Amino acid sequence: MHGLFTWGDDPHSASRPWLPFEAFMRFLISAILIGGLVTAAHAASLDLPRSTPIARGEPCRVDDAAVERTKPAAPMQISRRAAVYVVQHVRKACRLLADADDGRSRSDSVRDDLYRTLLVPIYRAHPDVVEQPFSPSAIPKVVSATSRDIGRAAANRLTIEVARLQKSIVELGGDGSDRSVDESAARKAAEALIDAAIELSFAGKITFDAYPELFAKEGDKVPAQPRTAERDADFRKGAPPLGSVKLSDAALALIQSFMREVRRAAGGDRIAAIGWAHEQKSKGPGDAAWSSQGAGWILGAYWKSEVPPDVIDTVRGVEIVFSAEDLSALVGKTIDATKQKLFVRD
Repeated sequence: MHGLFTWGDDPHSASRPWLPFEAFMRFLISAILIGGLVTAAHAASLDLPRSTPIARGEPCRVDDAAVERTKPAAPMQISRRAAVYVVQHVRKACRLLADADDGRSRSDSVRDDLYRTLLVPIYRAHPDVVEQPFSPSAIPKVVSATSRDIGRAAANRLTIEVARLQKSIVELGGDGSDRSVDESAARKAAEALIDAAIELSFAGKITFDAYPELFAKEGDKVPAQPRTAERDADFRKGAPPLGSVKLSDAALALIQSFMREVRRAAGGDRIAAIGWAHEQKSKGPGDAAWSSQGAGWILGAYWKSEVPPDVIDTVRGVEIVFSAEDLSALVGKTIDATKQKLFVRD
C-alpha cells in the first residue's frame, strides 16, 4: 500500500477504497495522517481529585488493576459545546475498541490513556459533561469550532495526543492481525479499529476548524513511502502506455482543483493519480455508519518520489499516474468528470 491521499481526505470526513485485509492497517496509517508522528508533549500533570465523578457506563474506564496508572494532564481550555462534541467521539472510539477486544483486554491501556489524556482534562474544565449520557448508536451533533471554542495551546495539545493515540490503535491492529487465525473475524476487528481511529480524527476536527494551518502542518508529517522493487513492479503492471489516456476539460479542472487543495493541505512534491477501486466508502462526523459509493475511478495523489519516473504521464500540463487492473479500460480512452465524479469514455 502506498501513501495515497484521495479526493475527500480532510479533517471533516474519512474515505477509503475497499482494500484486502492485509492492507487495512497500512491504509489506516496514511488515511488518518499519522505517518510522521511527533513525540507527545504532556502538559504539567496534576492528581485527579478523589471527588471527580465518573460517568455511568463510561466506555473509556477500565479496571484499575488492569493498567499502570499515570498522573492525568491539566484541564483543557475548551468551550462546553466543543467539549461535549469531543467527549462523544472519544467515547465512541473507546466502545469500538472494547468491542474489538472480544474480552481479551488488549485495548485496556489505550482506553485508559484516552480517558486520562483526553477525557479527564475536559471533565476538569466542564465537570457537568461527565454526566452526559452515552449511547453507542447516538449521532454526535457536528460542531464547527472557532478559536473561541479552543485555545491555541489546547488545540496543539489535542492534535498531538490524537495522533499519538491513533498510533497506539494501529499497533493494536498489528498485534491482533498477527495472532488471528480467522480472517473474517480479523477483518471485522480491523474495521472496528479503523472506525475507532477515525472517531478520534472526528474528535480532533475542532482543532482544524479553529486553526486550519494545523491540518497543513499534520499533512507535512506524512512521509513518502520508500520505493521498492515490488512497489515499482505494481505501479508498472497497472500503468497504461504514456500518452494513451486523455483528460476532458471537466476532468482536468477537477484534478487541478484537487491538487491545489492537496498542496495547500499536505504540502510537498506530489503528483495526481487516477485508479480503479472495487468499492469506496465514506463517513463524516455526523454519520451513523459508512456510506458506500460502490466501485469507481478514484482521484488521489502520491509523493512524486514514491512512483517510478517511467509511469508518470504528463497530460495537458498535469503530472499524473494512471492505473487499472485491465489496461484496455484506459488505453485510447478519455477520462471525464461530472458532479465531481470520474468516468471513462471513448
